[in-house]
Amino acid sequence: MHMTRFEKVNVQSLKGIAKIMGTVICVGGAIVMALVKGPALLNSPSLLSKSTMGGGSPENLQLGCLFLFVGCGCWSFWTIMQVPVSATCPDHLYSILWMCFLSMVQSAIFTWSMEHNLEAWALNSALEIGGCLYAGSYAAGSYLLQTWCVSQRGPVFSAIFSPLCTIITTAIATSFLHEELYTGSLIGAFAVIIGLYVVLWGKGKDLREINQELVDPPQQDHGDVDEKRLVDIMIDDSSEKINHN
Repeated sequence: MHMTRFEKVNVQSLKGIAKIMGTVICVGGAIVMALVKGPALLNSPSLLSKSTMGGGSPENLQLGCLFLFVGCGCWSFWTIMQVPVSATCPDHLYSILWMCFLSMVQSAIFTWSMEHNLEAWALNSALEIGGCLYAGSYAAGSYLLQTWCVSQRGPVFSAIFSPLCTIITTAIATSFLHEELYTGSLIGAFAVIIGLYVVLWGKGKDLREINQELVDPPQQDHGDVDEKRLVDIMIDDSSEKINHN
């Protein structure tokens, strides 16, 4: 976002250093939660985790990591592109409607290329219909809220909350799926929260400076004002002499 000039980072100021360090701490905490385990704190190994850990092959794991990396890159690009989209189309509902329509067309083409049996497209139960309605409403609502946040506070403010998904997922999985909670997950969660707070502190400083500049515009130096006034007096005197002659 600094490369596209949508986010200004001054490495010589405290707020710029806070945004950089907060982002690094936040992302590092999410990586620690995903990769570092340590001693188990809650729950015992569940049947789900045992069957999942032993079922995947190294090839599928590497391919999954690649797909996740590409997905994160596309998601970051989408978040950044909401800045010019919001500027050209202030009606967020209209832009989200077109995005969902084009996504539906792309998904239909991809599904038809993978599955030619029309019976697989049929919705046979109320659960399947409810799942489609929930997925559509959730996607449209989440995209609408994120585009509004980007238009109000910029792409960094919206993207910095993404590591919180790891904390919420871990909490729900520990509570309802009885997955193990490790020390690494707890340390990473604290790092995510601290990094998020540091970045928001830096963004708050930027917002206060912008509001201050809007309220109190920079004034010219008194020397410049006096010099301009002196030039105006000289011009008036010369014009009077010409008229007198």
